[in-house]
Amino acid sequence: MPIPEPKQTLDLRTTKCPLNFVKTKLALEKLDAGDILEVWILLESQSSINIPQSIAQEGHEIIHAETDPDQRQRLFIRKKG
Repeated sequence: MPIPEPKQTLDLRTTKCPLNFVKTKLALEKLDAGDILEVWILLESQSSINIPQSIAQEGHEIIHAETDPDQRQRLFIRKKG
């Protein structure tokens, strides 16, 4: 199944917790229900745990996650509708 085209991309690889989730939440607020937000984080950071948990608590859905060889993780988040 192909990944839908994201409406916006955030690169949070250099952003620390909890600011990275704040930026993710603010970006999602600007999107319409069902839109996709692409978020880049570092796999070894606390972000790789906190962002998915916080996204789920907010009612949004991570529809796809992938990690590249450099331990950068890309999350595709669908805004709750």
